[in-house]
Amino acid sequence: MGRAFGTETISMVGVWRWVAALGVVAVVGGCSTGDRGPTVEQAGRTLQEHITELMESVGAEELVVTDPGGRDVACGVDGVKRTYGVRSTFNRFDDNLIAEMAGRLGTMWGYEVHDPYKPGRPKTTLRLVSSRTSITVETPSDHEAVASGETDCIPRG
Repeated sequence: MGRAFGTETISMVGVWRWVAALGVVAVVGGCSTGDRGPTVEQAGRTLQEHITELMESVGAEELVVTDPGGRDVACGVDGVKRTYGVRSTFNRFDDNLIAEMAGRLGTMWGYEVHDPYKPGRPKTTLRLVSSRTSITVETPSDHEAVASGETDCIPRG
């Protein structure tokens, strides 16, 4: 039986049934409207935009597209991914260019380091889970930088 408040008696069984019903609706609703993330086309566009804006933000002199992307590459079981890549030249020589590019990817869009820079290997890979993209930045020579990326393997349809 419930507690007495003034002259009324409230049954807690009814309250708990109501709370349980709301919980079931919330769980079922959450399952049916789950965010599947971007499509491969959307992720590919994001990848291209992020790489292009990144290179512009670090002052690239000349930007040459080395991988135009825009096409599905088969992967996994019935999945596809997109790729994109650029090579840039710089008037400046900067030992910290990779760190600068990685920092900008993190502050501009929230990328996180996936494969960190290691001495003797001038590159690092960063990942942004929400956009299903990974970008690798490297400096193959003193006045040159490369940014290449790919989307996750995304199921067709």
